[in-house]
Amino acid sequence: MKKRIIGATLLTVVFALLISNVVGILMFRSREMDAARNTLQELLVLMDAQSAITEPDALAQQFHAAAPDKRLTIIDTDGTVLADTDADASTLEDHNSRPEVAQAEATGWGEAVRQSDTLGTSMLYVAKRFADGMIGRASMPLSSIDTLVMSGVWGFVIASVAALLLALLLARRTANRIVSPLNSVGIALQGVLDGKKTPGLENLQADDELRPILRYIDKLMEQLGGYIQSITDERDKVSLILDCMDEGLILLDTEGKVLAINRAARTLFGFSEDEPDDGALLVTRSRRLREAIRDCQEKHSSIMLDVDALTEDARSLRMFVSPVSGRQYEGQAVGTSILISDVTELKKAEGIRSEFTANVSHELKTPLTSIKGFTDMLSSGMVTAPADQKRFITMIGVEVDRLIDLINDILKLSELESVAIDQTQERSDVLEAAQDTASLLEPSAKAAGVTLTVEGAAATVAVPMSRLKELLFNLMGNGIKYSENGGVVATRIAIRDGKAVISVQDNGIGIPEEDQSRVFERFYRVEKGRARKNGGTGLGLAIVKHITQLYGGTVSLESQVGKGSTFTVTLPLPQN
Repeated sequence: MKKRIIGATLLTVVFALLISNVVGILMFRSREMDAARNTLQELLVLMDAQSAITEPDALAQQFHAAAPDKRLTIIDTDGTVLADTDADASTLEDHNSRPEVAQAEATGWGEAVRQSDTLGTSMLYVAKRFADGMIGRASMPLSSIDTLVMSGVWGFVIASVAALLLALLLARRTANRIVSPLNSVGIALQGVLDGKKTPGLENLQADDELRPILRYIDKLMEQLGGYIQSITDERDKVSLILDCMDEGLILLDTEGKVLAINRAARTLFGFSEDEPDDGALLVTRSRRLREAIRDCQEKHSSIMLDVDALTEDARSLRMFVSPVSGRQYEGQAVGTSILISDVTELKKAEGIRSEFTANVSHELKTPLTSIKGFTDMLSSGMVTAPADQKRFITMIGVEVDRLIDLINDILKLSELESVAIDQTQERSDVLEAAQDTASLLEPSAKAAGVTLTVEGAAATVAVPMSRLKELLFNLMGNGIKYSENGGVVATRIAIRDGKAVISVQDNGIGIPEEDQSRVFERFYRVEKGRARKNGGTGLGLAIVKHITQLYGGTVSLESQVGKGSTFTVTLPLPQN
Protein backbone atom coordinates (compact mmCIF):
# COMPACT_ATOMS: atom_id res chain seq x y z
CA MET A 1 0.00 0.00 0.00
CA LYS A 2 2.84 2.34 0.85
CA LYS A 3 4.42 1.80 -2.57
CA ARG A 4 1.11 2.37 -4.29
CA ILE A 5 0.58 5.65 -2.44
CA ILE A 6 4.07 6.88 -3.30
CA GLY A 7 3.76 5.67 -6.91
CA ALA A 8 0.35 7.30 -7.41
CA THR A 9 1.58 10.56 -5.88
CA LEU A 10 4.72 10.65 -8.02
CA LEU A 11 2.76 9.76 -11.14
CA THR A 12 0.36 12.63 -10.45
CA VAL A 13 3.22 15.02 -9.82
CA VAL A 14 5.00 13.92 -13.02
CA PHE A 15 1.89 14.48 -15.12
CA ALA A 16 1.27 17.83 -13.42
CA LEU A 17 4.87 18.92 -14.00
CA LEU A 18 4.75 17.73 -17.59
CA ILE A 19 1.58 19.67 -18.33
CA SER A 20 2.75 22.77 -16.48
CA ASN A 21 6.16 22.67 -18.21
CA VAL A 22 4.61 22.30 -21.65
CA VAL A 23 2.20 25.14 -20.97
CA GLY A 24 5.00 27.24 -19.46
CA ILE A 25 7.31 26.63 -22.42
CA LEU A 26 4.54 27.50 -24.88
CA MET A 27 3.70 30.62 -22.94
CA PHE A 28 7.37 31.54 -22.68
CA ARG A 29 7.81 31.10 -26.45
CA SER A 30 4.65 33.11 -27.09
CA ARG A 31 5.98 35.87 -24.89
CA GLU A 32 9.33 35.83 -26.70
CA MET A 33 7.50 35.93 -30.03
CA ASP A 34 5.50 38.96 -28.82
CA ALA A 35 8.68 40.64 -27.64
CA ALA A 36 10.40 39.99 -30.96
CA ARG A 37 7.34 41.27 -32.87
CA ASN A 38 7.24 44.44 -30.77
CA THR A 39 10.95 45.00 -31.34
CA LEU A 40 10.57 44.67 -35.09
CA GLN A 41 7.56 46.98 -35.06
CA GLU A 42 9.45 49.60 -33.04
CA LEU A 43 12.37 49.45 -35.48
CA LEU A 44 10.03 49.91 -38.46
CA VAL A 45 8.26 52.83 -36.78
CA LEU A 46 11.66 54.37 -36.09
CA MET A 47 12.74 53.89 -39.74
CA ASP A 48 9.48 55.40 -41.02
CA ALA A 49 9.93 58.47 -38.84
CA GLN A 50 13.34 59.37 -40.33
CA SER A 51 11.93 61.31 -43.31
CA ALA A 52 8.83 61.70 -45.41
CA ILE A 53 10.61 60.27 -48.42
CA THR A 54 12.13 56.87 -47.95
CA GLU A 55 15.80 56.48 -48.88
CA PRO A 56 16.29 52.70 -49.13
CA ASP A 57 20.07 52.50 -48.97
CA ALA A 58 20.43 55.00 -46.13
CA LEU A 59 17.71 53.26 -44.11
CA ALA A 60 19.31 49.89 -44.74
CA GLN A 61 22.67 51.10 -43.48
CA GLN A 62 21.11 52.78 -40.46
CA PHE A 63 19.04 49.62 -39.63
CA HIS A 64 22.04 47.34 -39.94
CA ALA A 65 23.99 49.57 -37.57
CA ALA A 66 21.13 49.60 -35.06
CA ALA A 67 20.16 45.90 -35.29
CA PRO A 68 22.86 43.83 -36.98
CA ASP A 69 21.17 40.52 -36.05
CA LYS A 70 17.98 41.49 -37.84
CA ARG A 71 17.12 42.01 -41.50
CA LEU A 72 15.45 44.98 -43.22
CA THR A 73 13.94 44.87 -46.67
CA ILE A 74 12.61 47.99 -48.52
CA ILE A 75 9.99 47.13 -51.13
CA ASP A 76 8.60 49.53 -53.74
CA THR A 77 4.87 49.80 -54.41
CA ASP A 78 5.22 47.58 -57.46
CA GLY A 79 6.87 44.81 -55.44
CA THR A 80 10.44 45.59 -56.48
CA VAL A 81 13.03 45.17 -53.70
CA LEU A 82 14.94 48.43 -53.41
CA ALA A 83 17.27 47.51 -50.53
CA ASP A 84 18.02 44.51 -48.29
CA THR A 85 20.51 44.29 -45.41
CA ASP A 86 21.25 40.56 -45.93
CA ALA A 87 21.07 40.18 -49.76
CA ASP A 88 21.66 41.94 -53.07
CA ALA A 89 18.41 43.73 -53.90
CA SER A 90 18.90 43.27 -57.65
CA THR A 91 18.81 39.53 -57.31
CA LEU A 92 15.59 39.41 -55.36
CA GLU A 93 12.31 38.67 -57.07
CA ASP A 94 9.01 40.52 -56.83
CA HIS A 95 7.77 40.55 -53.16
CA ASN A 96 4.15 41.60 -53.69
CA SER A 97 3.14 37.95 -53.36
CA ARG A 98 4.57 37.71 -49.85
CA PRO A 99 1.65 37.48 -47.36
CA GLU A 100 3.09 39.99 -44.92
CA VAL A 101 3.68 42.51 -47.75
CA ALA A 102 0.18 42.08 -49.15
CA GLN A 103 -1.30 42.45 -45.65
CA ALA A 104 0.75 45.63 -44.99
CA GLU A 105 -0.39 47.21 -48.25
CA ALA A 106 -3.98 46.48 -47.31
CA THR A 107 -4.02 47.33 -43.59
CA GLY A 108 -0.76 49.15 -42.90
CA TRP A 109 0.80 46.29 -40.95
CA GLY A 110 1.52 42.73 -41.94
CA GLU A 111 2.99 39.67 -40.16
CA ALA A 112 4.03 36.18 -41.16
CA VAL A 113 6.10 33.25 -39.92
CA ARG A 114 7.55 31.16 -42.74
CA GLN A 115 10.70 29.91 -44.29
CA SER A 116 12.77 32.47 -46.14
CA ASP A 117 13.28 31.70 -49.81
CA THR A 118 16.51 33.71 -49.80
CA LEU A 119 18.08 32.52 -46.52
CA GLY A 120 16.42 29.10 -46.33
CA THR A 121 15.54 29.38 -42.60
CA SER A 122 12.34 30.04 -40.66
CA MET A 123 11.82 33.75 -40.09
CA LEU A 124 9.44 36.10 -38.27
CA TYR A 125 8.38 38.84 -40.69
CA VAL A 126 6.78 42.16 -39.69
CA ALA A 127 5.90 44.60 -42.52
CA LYS A 128 4.81 48.29 -42.35
CA ARG A 129 3.57 50.64 -45.00
CA PHE A 130 5.68 53.79 -44.83
CA ALA A 131 4.29 57.28 -45.30
CA ASP A 132 5.36 57.44 -48.97
CA GLY A 133 3.67 54.10 -49.75
CA MET A 134 6.79 51.93 -49.70
CA ILE A 135 6.84 48.76 -47.59
CA GLY A 136 9.43 48.30 -44.91
CA ARG A 137 9.84 44.74 -43.76
CA ALA A 138 11.86 43.76 -40.68
CA SER A 139 12.59 40.12 -39.90
CA MET A 140 14.60 37.92 -37.60
CA PRO A 141 15.31 34.13 -37.55
CA LEU A 142 13.15 31.98 -35.25
CA SER A 143 16.27 30.13 -34.19
CA SER A 144 17.22 32.99 -31.92
CA ILE A 145 13.80 32.83 -30.25
CA ASP A 146 14.10 29.02 -29.97
CA THR A 147 17.52 29.44 -28.40
CA LEU A 148 16.05 31.72 -25.75
CA VAL A 149 13.22 29.25 -25.20
CA MET A 150 15.65 26.30 -24.81
CA SER A 151 17.68 28.23 -22.28
CA GLY A 152 14.46 28.67 -20.32
CA VAL A 153 13.61 24.93 -20.66
CA TRP A 154 16.63 23.97 -18.59
CA GLY A 155 15.30 26.14 -15.83
CA PHE A 156 11.98 24.31 -16.08
CA VAL A 157 13.77 20.94 -15.99
CA ILE A 158 15.82 21.84 -12.92
CA ALA A 159 12.73 23.20 -11.18
CA SER A 160 10.79 20.04 -12.13
CA VAL A 161 13.50 17.73 -10.73
CA ALA A 162 13.56 19.71 -7.50
CA ALA A 163 9.78 19.59 -7.35
CA LEU A 164 9.82 15.83 -8.02
CA LEU A 165 12.33 15.17 -5.21
CA LEU A 166 10.30 17.32 -2.85
CA ALA A 167 7.15 15.48 -3.92
CA LEU A 168 8.92 12.13 -3.28
CA LEU A 169 9.86 13.18 0.24
CA LEU A 170 6.39 14.50 0.95
CA ALA A 171 4.80 11.36 -0.58
CA ARG A 172 6.96 9.08 1.60
CA ARG A 173 6.11 11.09 4.67
CA THR A 174 2.43 11.09 3.80
CA ALA A 175 2.49 7.36 3.00
CA ASN A 176 4.26 6.61 6.29
CA ARG A 177 1.71 8.66 8.15
CA ILE A 178 -1.16 6.87 6.43
CA VAL A 179 0.33 3.36 6.62
CA SER A 180 1.76 3.65 10.14
CA PRO A 181 -1.61 3.10 11.87
CA LEU A 182 -2.34 0.17 9.54
CA ASN A 183 1.06 -1.37 10.35
CA SER A 184 0.32 -0.97 14.03
CA VAL A 185 -3.04 -2.66 13.49
CA GLY A 186 -1.32 -5.52 11.63
CA ILE A 187 1.26 -5.97 14.41
CA ALA A 188 -1.48 -5.89 17.01
CA LEU A 189 -3.55 -8.48 15.11
CA GLN A 190 -0.52 -10.75 14.69
CA GLY A 191 0.15 -10.42 18.41
CA VAL A 192 -3.43 -11.47 19.11
CA LEU A 193 -3.04 -14.48 16.81
CA ASP A 194 0.25 -15.40 18.51
CA GLY A 195 -1.36 -15.08 21.92
CA LYS A 196 0.82 -12.13 22.98
CA LYS A 197 -0.32 -9.09 24.90
CA THR A 198 -0.32 -6.02 22.65
CA PRO A 199 -0.84 -2.35 23.52
CA GLY A 200 -4.13 -0.73 22.60
CA LEU A 201 -4.67 1.43 19.53
CA GLU A 202 -6.57 4.25 21.21
CA ASN A 203 -3.49 6.42 21.76
CA LEU A 204 -2.09 5.81 18.28
CA GLN A 205 -1.30 8.94 16.26
CA ALA A 206 -3.65 8.99 13.29
CA ASP A 207 -5.88 11.28 11.27
CA ASP A 208 -9.30 12.12 12.58
CA GLU A 209 -10.92 9.89 9.96
CA LEU A 210 -8.99 6.83 11.17
CA ARG A 211 -9.43 7.24 14.91
CA PRO A 212 -12.99 5.87 15.08
CA ILE A 213 -11.93 2.90 12.95
CA LEU A 214 -8.94 2.25 15.20
CA ARG A 215 -11.19 2.29 18.26
CA TYR A 216 -13.49 -0.26 16.64
CA ILE A 217 -10.52 -2.42 15.66
CA ASP A 218 -9.15 -2.15 19.21
CA LYS A 219 -12.42 -3.41 20.67
CA LEU A 220 -12.59 -6.13 18.03
CA MET A 221 -9.05 -7.28 18.85
CA GLU A 222 -9.88 -7.38 22.55
CA GLN A 223 -12.87 -9.63 21.86
CA LEU A 224 -10.92 -11.65 19.30
CA GLY A 225 -8.07 -12.13 21.76
CA GLY A 226 -10.50 -13.44 24.34
CA TYR A 227 -12.02 -15.86 21.84
CA ILE A 228 -8.61 -17.05 20.64
CA GLN A 229 -7.37 -17.47 24.21
CA SER A 230 -10.42 -19.52 25.17
CA ILE A 231 -10.06 -21.66 22.04
CA THR A 232 -6.33 -22.08 22.69
CA ASP A 233 -6.94 -23.05 26.31
CA GLU A 234 -9.59 -25.54 25.23
CA ARG A 235 -7.31 -26.97 22.56
CA ASP A 236 -4.40 -27.24 25.00
CA LYS A 237 -6.69 -28.89 27.51
CA VAL A 238 -7.86 -31.45 24.96
CA SER A 239 -4.29 -32.03 23.74
CA LEU A 240 -3.08 -32.48 27.32
CA ILE A 241 -5.86 -34.97 28.05
CA LEU A 242 -5.15 -36.89 24.85
CA ASP A 243 -1.40 -36.96 25.42
CA CYS A 244 -1.78 -38.01 29.07
CA MET A 245 -4.09 -40.89 28.18
CA ASP A 246 -2.62 -44.36 28.54
CA GLU A 247 -5.06 -45.48 25.85
CA GLY A 248 -4.43 -44.55 22.26
CA LEU A 249 -6.99 -42.45 20.39
CA ILE A 250 -7.22 -42.00 16.64
CA LEU A 251 -9.77 -39.94 14.74
CA LEU A 252 -10.40 -40.73 11.09
CA ASP A 253 -12.33 -38.75 8.51
CA THR A 254 -15.02 -40.28 6.34
CA GLU A 255 -12.37 -41.52 3.87
CA GLY A 256 -10.27 -43.23 6.53
CA LYS A 257 -7.51 -40.64 6.73
CA VAL A 258 -6.08 -39.70 10.10
CA LEU A 259 -7.30 -36.41 11.54
CA ALA A 260 -5.74 -36.75 14.99
CA ILE A 261 -3.57 -39.27 16.79
CA ASN A 262 -2.37 -38.95 20.37
CA ARG A 263 1.02 -39.85 21.76
CA ALA A 264 -0.07 -43.19 23.21
CA ALA A 265 -1.40 -44.32 19.81
CA ARG A 266 1.85 -43.30 18.13
CA THR A 267 3.79 -45.35 20.64
CA LEU A 268 1.51 -48.38 20.32
CA PHE A 269 1.70 -48.33 16.51
CA GLY A 270 5.42 -47.57 16.45
CA PHE A 271 5.06 -44.12 14.84
CA SER A 272 7.95 -41.73 15.42
CA GLU A 273 7.19 -38.16 16.51
CA ASP A 274 8.34 -36.68 13.19
CA GLU A 275 6.39 -39.18 11.09
CA PRO A 276 3.34 -37.66 9.38
CA ASP A 277 -0.14 -38.75 10.41
CA ASP A 278 -0.70 -40.82 7.30
CA GLY A 279 -4.00 -42.67 7.33
CA ALA A 280 -2.84 -45.04 4.59
CA LEU A 281 0.11 -46.11 6.73
CA LEU A 282 -2.22 -46.88 9.60
CA VAL A 283 -4.95 -48.85 7.87
CA THR A 284 -2.66 -50.81 5.56
CA ARG A 285 -0.85 -52.34 8.51
CA SER A 286 -3.81 -54.50 9.50
CA ARG A 287 -6.35 -56.07 7.19
CA ARG A 288 -8.66 -56.76 10.14
CA LEU A 289 -8.55 -53.10 11.13
CA ARG A 290 -9.43 -52.00 7.59
CA GLU A 291 -12.37 -54.38 7.55
CA ALA A 292 -13.51 -53.22 10.99
CA ILE A 293 -13.46 -49.56 9.90
CA ARG A 294 -15.45 -50.40 6.77
CA ASP A 295 -18.01 -52.49 8.71
CA CYS A 296 -18.29 -49.77 11.35
CA GLN A 297 -19.18 -47.19 8.69
CA GLU A 298 -21.58 -49.47 6.84
CA LYS A 299 -23.41 -50.87 9.87
CA HIS A 300 -23.13 -47.75 12.08
CA SER A 301 -22.23 -49.89 15.08
CA SER A 302 -19.19 -50.22 17.31
CA ILE A 303 -16.75 -53.08 16.78
CA MET A 304 -14.15 -54.51 19.17
CA LEU A 305 -11.16 -56.46 17.90
CA ASP A 306 -7.81 -57.62 19.16
CA VAL A 307 -4.79 -57.23 16.90
CA ASP A 308 -1.05 -57.57 17.27
CA ALA A 309 0.85 -54.32 16.75
CA LEU A 310 3.53 -54.52 14.05
CA THR A 311 6.29 -53.35 16.35
CA GLU A 312 9.46 -54.96 17.60
CA ASP A 313 7.94 -55.95 20.94
CA ALA A 314 4.80 -57.40 19.21
CA ARG A 315 2.31 -56.11 21.72
CA SER A 316 -1.35 -57.10 21.77
CA LEU A 317 -3.82 -54.26 21.20
CA ARG A 318 -7.54 -54.13 21.82
CA MET A 319 -9.37 -51.66 19.60
CA PHE A 320 -12.83 -50.21 19.98
CA VAL A 321 -13.87 -48.88 16.55
CA SER A 322 -16.90 -46.59 16.78
CA PRO A 323 -18.76 -44.52 14.15
CA VAL A 324 -18.94 -40.75 14.61
CA SER A 325 -21.52 -38.53 12.95
CA GLY A 326 -22.22 -34.82 13.10
CA ARG A 327 -18.83 -34.02 14.66
CA GLN A 328 -15.91 -32.07 13.29
CA TYR A 329 -12.24 -31.83 14.18
CA GLU A 330 -10.48 -28.64 13.04
CA GLY A 331 -13.16 -28.04 10.42
CA GLN A 332 -13.19 -31.58 8.99
CA ALA A 333 -15.91 -34.15 9.49
CA VAL A 334 -15.01 -37.07 11.76
CA GLY A 335 -16.11 -40.48 10.48
CA THR A 336 -14.56 -43.00 12.90
CA SER A 337 -12.90 -43.01 16.31
CA ILE A 338 -10.54 -45.77 17.42
CA LEU A 339 -9.79 -46.28 21.12
CA ILE A 340 -6.75 -48.50 21.63
CA SER A 341 -5.76 -50.33 24.82
CA ASP A 342 -2.56 -52.29 25.37
CA VAL A 343 -3.74 -55.68 26.63
CA THR A 344 -0.38 -57.42 26.36
CA GLU A 345 0.01 -57.80 30.11
CA LEU A 346 -3.66 -58.71 30.47
CA LYS A 347 -3.31 -61.51 27.94
CA LYS A 348 -0.12 -62.64 29.60
CA ALA A 349 -1.89 -62.65 32.94
CA GLU A 350 -4.79 -64.58 31.42
CA GLY A 351 -2.37 -67.08 29.95
CA ILE A 352 -0.48 -67.40 33.22
CA ARG A 353 -3.74 -67.77 35.08
CA SER A 354 -4.97 -70.46 32.71
CA GLU A 355 -1.64 -72.26 32.83
CA PHE A 356 -1.54 -71.92 36.61
CA THR A 357 -5.04 -73.37 36.92
CA ALA A 358 -4.14 -76.27 34.64
CA ASN A 359 -0.89 -76.94 36.50
CA VAL A 360 -2.51 -76.70 39.90
CA SER A 361 -5.25 -79.07 38.79
CA HIS A 362 -2.67 -81.49 37.46
CA GLU A 363 -0.39 -81.26 40.49
CA LEU A 364 -3.30 -81.73 42.91
CA LYS A 365 -4.81 -84.52 40.88
CA THR A 366 -1.66 -86.66 40.99
CA PRO A 367 -1.39 -87.12 44.83
CA LEU A 368 -5.16 -87.23 45.21
CA THR A 369 -5.37 -90.01 42.61
CA SER A 370 -2.69 -91.95 44.48
CA ILE A 371 -4.43 -91.43 47.81
CA LYS A 372 -7.78 -92.49 46.27
CA GLY A 373 -6.23 -95.63 44.84
CA PHE A 374 -4.58 -96.62 48.08
CA THR A 375 -7.71 -95.99 50.15
CA ASP A 376 -9.87 -97.92 47.67
CA MET A 377 -7.55 -100.91 47.88
CA LEU A 378 -7.52 -100.79 51.67
CA SER A 379 -11.29 -100.35 51.97
CA SER A 380 -12.07 -103.11 49.49
CA GLY A 381 -10.17 -105.70 51.53
CA MET A 382 -7.77 -106.45 48.72
CA VAL A 383 -4.81 -105.72 51.03
CA THR A 384 -5.01 -107.98 54.13
CA ALA A 385 -1.42 -108.41 55.19
CA PRO A 386 -0.51 -106.06 58.07
CA ALA A 387 2.83 -105.23 56.44
CA ASP A 388 1.18 -104.26 53.14
CA GLN A 389 -1.44 -102.22 54.93
CA LYS A 390 1.28 -100.36 56.85
CA ARG A 391 3.17 -99.73 53.58
CA PHE A 392 0.03 -98.41 51.89
CA ILE A 393 -0.78 -96.16 54.84
CA THR A 394 2.80 -94.83 54.74
CA MET A 395 2.48 -94.09 51.02
CA ILE A 396 -0.79 -92.27 51.69
CA GLY A 397 1.02 -90.16 54.30
CA VAL A 398 3.78 -89.33 51.81
CA GLU A 399 1.23 -88.17 49.22
CA VAL A 400 -0.62 -86.15 51.89
CA ASP A 401 2.67 -84.46 52.90
CA ARG A 402 3.37 -83.76 49.24
CA LEU A 403 -0.10 -82.30 48.86
CA ILE A 404 0.37 -80.13 51.95
CA ASP A 405 3.74 -78.88 50.63
CA LEU A 406 2.15 -78.04 47.31
CA ILE A 407 -0.70 -76.14 48.92
CA ASN A 408 1.73 -74.28 51.21
CA ASP A 409 3.86 -73.24 48.19
CA ILE A 410 0.77 -72.07 46.33
CA LEU A 411 -0.30 -70.02 49.34
CA LYS A 412 3.19 -68.53 49.59
CA LEU A 413 3.12 -67.53 45.93
CA SER A 414 -0.34 -66.00 46.31
CA GLU A 415 0.86 -64.04 49.32
CA LEU A 416 3.96 -62.80 47.50
CA GLU A 417 1.97 -61.76 44.42
CA SER A 418 -0.69 -59.93 46.41
CA VAL A 419 1.65 -57.38 48.03
CA ALA A 420 3.86 -54.61 46.74
CA ILE A 421 7.43 -54.01 47.93
CA ASP A 422 7.45 -54.74 51.63
CA GLN A 423 8.75 -51.63 53.40
CA THR A 424 9.85 -53.63 56.39
CA GLN A 425 12.06 -52.24 59.13
CA GLU A 426 13.39 -55.70 59.94
CA ARG A 427 17.06 -56.34 59.21
CA SER A 428 18.55 -59.78 58.61
CA ASP A 429 22.09 -61.09 58.28
CA VAL A 430 22.40 -63.07 55.06
CA LEU A 431 25.38 -65.11 56.30
CA GLU A 432 23.55 -66.09 59.46
CA ALA A 433 20.43 -67.04 57.46
CA ALA A 434 22.56 -69.18 55.11
CA GLN A 435 24.24 -70.96 58.00
CA ASP A 436 20.90 -71.70 59.68
CA THR A 437 19.43 -72.97 56.42
CA ALA A 438 22.45 -75.21 55.83
CA SER A 439 22.02 -76.69 59.31
CA LEU A 440 18.35 -77.36 58.56
CA LEU A 441 19.18 -79.09 55.25
CA GLU A 442 22.18 -81.01 56.56
CA PRO A 443 20.24 -84.29 57.13
CA SER A 444 18.86 -84.21 53.57
CA ALA A 445 22.30 -83.45 52.19
CA LYS A 446 23.91 -86.38 54.05
CA ALA A 447 21.16 -88.69 52.84
CA ALA A 448 21.86 -87.59 49.22
CA GLY A 449 25.64 -87.74 49.67
CA VAL A 450 26.00 -84.00 49.06
CA THR A 451 28.28 -81.59 50.95
CA LEU A 452 26.94 -78.15 52.00
CA THR A 453 29.34 -75.23 52.46
CA VAL A 454 28.65 -71.62 53.48
CA GLU A 455 31.28 -68.89 53.33
CA GLY A 456 31.59 -65.16 52.89
CA ALA A 457 31.15 -61.89 54.79
CA ALA A 458 28.25 -60.73 56.93
CA ALA A 459 25.75 -58.67 54.97
CA THR A 460 22.62 -57.07 56.37
CA VAL A 461 19.57 -56.67 54.13
CA ALA A 462 16.07 -55.24 54.71
CA VAL A 463 14.37 -58.63 54.31
CA PRO A 464 12.61 -60.54 57.08
CA MET A 465 14.63 -63.53 58.29
CA SER A 466 11.79 -65.94 57.51
CA ARG A 467 11.62 -64.96 53.83
CA LEU A 468 15.38 -64.82 53.51
CA LYS A 469 15.63 -68.38 54.85
CA GLU A 470 12.82 -69.47 52.54
CA LEU A 471 14.73 -68.08 49.56
CA LEU A 472 17.94 -69.84 50.60
CA PHE A 473 16.05 -73.03 51.47
CA ASN A 474 14.69 -73.31 47.92
CA LEU A 475 18.03 -72.54 46.23
CA MET A 476 20.12 -74.83 48.44
CA GLY A 477 17.40 -77.52 48.43
CA ASN A 478 17.34 -77.52 44.61
CA GLY A 479 21.12 -77.87 44.62
CA ILE A 480 20.83 -80.98 46.81
CA LYS A 481 18.02 -82.51 44.73
CA TYR A 482 19.81 -82.14 41.41
CA SER A 483 23.33 -83.12 42.55
CA GLU A 484 24.76 -86.60 42.29
CA ASN A 485 26.27 -88.55 45.17
CA GLY A 486 29.48 -86.82 46.20
CA GLY A 487 28.39 -83.43 44.92
CA VAL A 488 28.97 -80.06 46.58
CA VAL A 489 26.51 -77.20 47.08
CA ALA A 490 28.48 -74.03 47.91
CA THR A 491 26.81 -70.87 49.18
CA ARG A 492 28.84 -67.65 49.08
CA ILE A 493 27.92 -64.23 50.51
CA ALA A 494 29.62 -61.04 49.27
CA ILE A 495 29.04 -57.29 49.10
CA ARG A 496 29.56 -55.55 45.76
CA ASP A 497 28.48 -52.07 44.61
CA GLY A 498 26.28 -51.48 47.65
CA LYS A 499 24.44 -54.78 47.24
CA ALA A 500 24.47 -58.12 48.96
CA VAL A 501 25.32 -60.90 46.48
CA ILE A 502 24.23 -64.47 47.27
CA SER A 503 25.48 -67.23 44.97
CA VAL A 504 24.46 -70.87 45.34
CA GLN A 505 26.59 -73.15 43.18
CA ASP A 506 26.29 -76.88 42.61
CA ASN A 507 28.11 -79.36 40.39
CA GLY A 508 25.00 -81.31 39.56
CA ILE A 509 23.31 -82.24 36.30
CA GLY A 510 22.95 -78.68 35.02
CA ILE A 511 20.12 -77.09 33.02
CA PRO A 512 19.89 -77.06 29.21
CA GLU A 513 20.16 -73.64 27.62
CA GLU A 514 16.67 -73.80 26.08
CA ASP A 515 15.16 -74.35 29.55
CA GLN A 516 17.10 -71.69 31.44
CA SER A 517 14.70 -68.86 30.57
CA ARG A 518 11.71 -70.79 31.97
CA VAL A 519 12.99 -72.34 35.18
CA PHE A 520 11.53 -69.44 37.22
CA GLU A 521 8.01 -70.14 35.91
CA ARG A 522 5.55 -71.84 38.20
CA PHE A 523 5.35 -75.65 37.93
CA TYR A 524 8.05 -75.72 35.27
CA ARG A 525 10.39 -78.69 35.63
CA VAL A 526 13.38 -79.54 33.48
CA GLU A 527 13.11 -83.26 34.34
CA LYS A 528 9.57 -83.82 35.54
CA GLY A 529 10.08 -87.43 36.60
CA ARG A 530 13.15 -86.69 38.70
CA ALA A 531 11.53 -83.61 40.27
CA ARG A 532 8.47 -85.56 41.41
CA LYS A 533 10.68 -88.41 42.63
CA ASN A 534 12.59 -85.91 44.80
CA GLY A 535 9.39 -84.34 46.10
CA GLY A 536 9.59 -81.10 44.11
CA THR A 537 6.47 -79.02 43.49
CA GLY A 538 7.88 -76.90 40.68
CA LEU A 539 7.27 -73.70 42.64
CA GLY A 540 10.57 -73.26 44.47
CA LEU A 541 12.34 -71.06 41.93
CA ALA A 542 9.12 -69.08 41.30
CA ILE A 543 9.05 -68.32 45.05
CA VAL A 544 12.73 -67.28 44.90
CA LYS A 545 11.99 -64.92 42.01
CA HIS A 546 8.99 -63.31 43.72
CA ILE A 547 10.81 -62.81 47.05
CA THR A 548 13.77 -61.25 45.23
CA GLN A 549 11.58 -58.87 43.22
CA LEU A 550 9.48 -58.02 46.28
CA TYR A 551 12.52 -56.53 48.00
CA GLY A 552 14.04 -54.80 44.95
CA GLY A 553 16.57 -57.49 44.03
CA THR A 554 17.43 -59.57 40.97
CA VAL A 555 18.08 -63.25 40.35
CA SER A 556 20.09 -64.80 37.51
CA LEU A 557 21.24 -68.23 36.39
CA GLU A 558 24.37 -69.65 34.80
CA SER A 559 24.38 -73.33 33.97
CA GLN A 560 25.97 -75.98 31.79
CA VAL A 561 24.67 -79.46 31.32
CA GLY A 562 26.78 -81.96 33.26
CA LYS A 563 28.79 -79.25 35.04
CA GLY A 564 26.25 -77.71 37.38
CA SER A 565 24.39 -74.47 37.94
CA THR A 566 24.97 -71.19 39.76
CA PHE A 567 22.05 -69.07 40.99
CA THR A 568 22.98 -65.48 41.88
CA VAL A 569 20.69 -63.24 43.95
CA THR A 570 21.42 -59.55 44.55
CA LEU A 571 19.61 -57.61 47.28
CA PRO A 572 20.07 -53.91 48.00
CA LEU A 573 21.65 -52.96 51.30
CA PRO A 574 19.46 -50.76 53.54
CA GLN A 575 20.15 -47.01 53.40
CA ASN A 576 19.89 -46.55 57.18
